[in-house]
Amino acid sequence: MEVVGQQWVEELYMPSIKTVTERDIEQHTFYPNQRRDEVIRNIVKGIVKYAVLSHRWCREGEVTLQEMTSGGTKLGKPSSRHKLANFCQRAAEYGCGFAWADTCCIDRSTPCPEELDKAIPRMFKWYRNAHVCIVHLSESLTLDDFLRDSWFLQIWTLQELLAPVRVKFYGRTWNPIHNIRVDNDKADRRLLAALSAGTGIPVQDMRCYWAGTERVREKLMWASRRTSRQVEDGAYSLLALFDVHMHVEYGIGDEAFGRLMEVLLLRSQECDILAWAGIASTKYAFLPPSAQGYSVEYLDGTYNPPHDHYRLRGDQGMIIIEGRLRVKLLMVELHEATFGDEIPFSQDGYRARALLQNGLPSHLTINHVSIVSNNSNMPWRPSKLALGVVDYGWTSDDEKGLMEEGRTHFCLVFGADDTQTSWQKLMTDKVVTIKTEDGIRQRLETINI
Repeated sequence: MEVVGQQWVEELYMPSIKTVTERDIEQHTFYPNQRRDEVIRNIVKGIVKYAVLSHRWCREGEVTLQEMTSGGTKLGKPSSRHKLANFCQRAAEYGCGFAWADTCCIDRSTPCPEELDKAIPRMFKWYRNAHVCIVHLSESLTLDDFLRDSWFLQIWTLQELLAPVRVKFYGRTWNPIHNIRVDNDKADRRLLAALSAGTGIPVQDMRCYWAGTERVREKLMWASRRTSRQVEDGAYSLLALFDVHMHVEYGIGDEAFGRLMEVLLLRSQECDILAWAGIASTKYAFLPPSAQGYSVEYLDGTYNPPHDHYRLRGDQGMIIIEGRLRVKLLMVELHEATFGDEIPFSQDGYRARALLQNGLPSHLTINHVSIVSNNSNMPWRPSKLALGVVDYGWTSDDEKGLMEEGRTHFCLVFGADDTQTSWQKLMTDKVVTIKTEDGIRQRLETINI
């Protein structure tokens, strides 16, 4: 194994690339109106073949770039050295002369080097353009147990699963997890079905994922199953999946996720991004501190984001001003709503109290939710409560919204005291949904959250 730089790789392959002719381009054009640059890119990918490694880091640490380039004949960290050697061997079996591993191909000698700031936005393309992504599941041996591997719980491995065209899973002993005769596990229907069931990601996205700022909430729901060692990685690991760019900065905590969500809210204008539950971000009251706020456990059977997403409307002009969201909502006041007993809430320092439905209009029903509070603040004691319907339908009057008869809409819960002139968003233990037996058409209210 020898570490080489980008210029060295270019000098090796450039002569072969320059020999590509117009005849080669014609022969690799497989359908009418296929883009010329796409054809050329595919030809070059066939020449420049490299493998990438997706894995869990060893507890004892990994072999670093400095160790690889120091000239020493022996590297420390035996398990990491063994992993690199096996990775390179599998890469060679795929006909690859080069292999890329994040542990020793990125300079991590400083807390946040300039190289890392450049590398993170590019990683998706590195994995997408690789000849093969070799996944090492260090805790698994067979297809029966591979979904329990902690590889599936790491946030960075989400893009490493979605980006590559060809993926091969290897177990603890570096034997293929499934079907030794197939060189691409994404082409195996049985394995794809297992992956989809275990991750919640549709098979079509597994086969061919395209980065972009659409279906944001659904993608965040995939990410909600995963965790990261550093809080900020919960945002930076998702940049490439949404094809957005941000300066990488550590030490800012959940503000990193808030910055990402600001970009996604404004670019996508998808109102179901507001359909989250649990505690709020320390800086953004209208956002959760991480993707965990979009967990499937916060939903009930009346609201299915992937299915309902394409029916959503709501305010397409919502904007963020000085860290606050300005959005138009269809407000439904709950004049006689009361609270039940205090109930446990899973996150430390917070508790919840059930919101009872007695006293609500007979044609309105909401799902069973609880208002979440920290120990020093009691937001379930306001004198007034209201539901802000987010995904209302449009009418011929831009100032009015429509709750459709028999359809489930999702809401935010607001509270206010007699002395307050504005609504305050309350935290809930589930995404709040509302259903009406009669259509409701009324004027929208602009709320700052």
